[in-house]
Amino acid sequence: MARRQPDSGKTAQQRHTTGTAGRRTILGTIGAITGLAVGTVGMSDTGAAREADERVASSERSRSGATHGPHLTAHRGYADIYPENTVAAVAGASRLRADRIEIDIQPSADGEIVVFHDEFLDDLTDETGRVAETPAETVLGAEVLESGETVPTLAAVLDAARPNVTMNIEFKDNGDYSWQEVAERTLPIAADYPGEFYVSSFETAALEAVRNVDPSVAVAKLFGSNKDENLQIARELDAEAVNPSLGVLDTELVETAHEEGRAVNVYTIDTWQEARQPLELGVDGLIADYPSVIEFGTSKRV
Repeated sequence: MARRQPDSGKTAQQRHTTGTAGRRTILGTIGAITGLAVGTVGMSDTGAAREADERVASSERSRSGATHGPHLTAHRGYADIYPENTVAAVAGASRLRADRIEIDIQPSADGEIVVFHDEFLDDLTDETGRVAETPAETVLGAEVLESGETVPTLAAVLDAARPNVTMNIEFKDNGDYSWQEVAERTLPIAADYPGEFYVSSFETAALEAVRNVDPSVAVAKLFGSNKDENLQIARELDAEAVNPSLGVLDTELVETAHEEGRAVNVYTIDTWQEARQPLELGVDGLIADYPSVIEFGTSKRV
């Protein structure tokens, strides 16, 4: 996770060397300030969500000192509180003091980089059809989960995030474009974000494309199976992090990644009970749909 710095006059190899050092300093830092949140979540209406924001802000102000521990990533902008992958979700997760926010990107038929998870619009919006075969005008007008929020562009979502929040931009689908083209369209937009960002993906080719377009951008390999195979891919990419599923997480994975200088961020944590194992194993971050999982995820205050 790093913002790109001017590389004028440097060779590709020099950019890669200096970029890796800077990125690893950020991604490998353990003990980032966590985003603790409300004791009761599951609000579906805007008023309740606003009240949650206010309670968290009050709690943060009354705390005598910051709590340290694994960082908390708002999965799709806390998808179980806000309409996922929307401007409202990113703004809301920022107000709830998320350390990081994860979003999904893919291109529309005409190449606009939009923030949306599914391959098809049908299940999450009032439109139908494959995102990759739908013009941006239609995609961006699609209402998400009857919330009044529409599918946003990457630029709009980044404008809604607070600069102190690190953005995890997941390359979800390349549609009818090459991953190289997706990276070339996405990274300049992300570079305008005043805070930190990094790219994650299940697709090795997507991370390779990011490395080709801008070696100074940090990457994380996402995976939910084939632990050894994906750790090897992370080595080949010189990835700054691995983002495994809860189901594949174990002591060996965490220890191996840490020995190699890679952070471990586990997905997707839905309850404080699910948070216990990764916290005990010493992961660097939790990717969660709720903001309160760390606070109650262990018998010890983290």
